[in-house]
Amino acid sequence: LLIALPMTQWMLLDGHLDGSQTVYFPESLSWWTTLMGAGIFGAGMMLTRGCPARLVVLSGSGNLRAWFGLFVIGLSAYATFKGLMAETRVQWQQTGALQLPTESILLLVPSLAWVAIAGVTGVIGVFAFRHGLNRHLVGGLLVGLLVAGSWSITSVLGADDFDPMAPVSLSFVAPIGEAMTYLQLASGLEPTFNVTLILGVLVGACLSSMVRGEFQWQTFASASDHARYFLGAMMMGVGGIFALGCNTGQAITGLATGSLWSVLVTLVIFVSGYVMHRRLLQSN
Repeated sequence: LLIALPMTQWMLLDGHLDGSQTVYFPESLSWWTTLMGAGIFGAGMMLTRGCPARLVVLSGSGNLRAWFGLFVIGLSAYATFKGLMAETRVQWQQTGALQLPTESILLLVPSLAWVAIAGVTGVIGVFAFRHGLNRHLVGGLLVGLLVAGSWSITSVLGADDFDPMAPVSLSFVAPIGEAMTYLQLASGLEPTFNVTLILGVLVGACLSSMVRGEFQWQTFASASDHARYFLGAMMMGVGGIFALGCNTGQAITGLATGSLWSVLVTLVIFVSGYVMHRRLLQSN
C-alpha cells in the first residue's frame, strides 16, 4: 500500500487515471448492502483461514482445500454478480443509496496529497535503509508496483475509442468467477485482465513453490473442515460482490485510490474478521 498509494494518487492528479471510470467512485451506492457484504466477507475469510488471493496462491502450491475454496468462491460470486441472485442483488443495491465524494479524499485537499506522497516515500526509504530489503519487503514493493502498473496499463488499453474498457487493477473475487467462465467458454470469449491475473498468479505460485521445494498436495483433515471451507468461501463470494472487492481489491487497490467507500469497507472487513477470529478461538 505504501507504494501503490503514492503512485495511484500521482496518476489521479496527473489525469492519467480517471477515477470516475473505476468501481471505487460511484455517484451513489447502497450503504447497507455494501457494508453488509464487507461484514459477510470478513467473517468468511476467517472460516477459510485466508482471503481469495491467499487461496489462489495456496492452490498453486498443491493445496486442495484452497482449490475447493476457489471453485465455491467463483460459483457464488458469479451467481450473485450475473446469475440467479443478480436480479435480487440489483434490487437491494438500489435501496439506501448514499452519496460520498466521487474523487480521492486526498485530492480534496491537493497539498495534503503531495505531503502524503512525500511522507510515504520517505517512510519506505527509511525502513528499507534500516532493515534491509528482505523477502517480505521486496514482495510488498512488487505488489504495490503491480497495483499501480495495472491501473496504468488498463487505462492506456481502455482509451481505445472503438473498444473502450474501464481501468481495473488487482482484485480477487469477481475475477475468480470470470476466470472459471473463461475456462469453460474460451472459444467464444477474449481473455481479459482479470482472467490473466488469476491464471498468472496460479502459475507463478506453482513455479515458486516448486523452485523452493514447498509444493505439496494437501487436503481436508475432517468433514467439519470441509463444511467450514464451503461456508466461508460462499460467504466471501457473495460478500465480495456486494462489497465491490476483497482484501486486495478494497484494502490495497481501493485504498490506493483514496476512495472513502474503500476506507469504510476495509474497516468493516477487518472488524468482522476479528470478531469471527475471536469466536473461532472460543469455540476451540
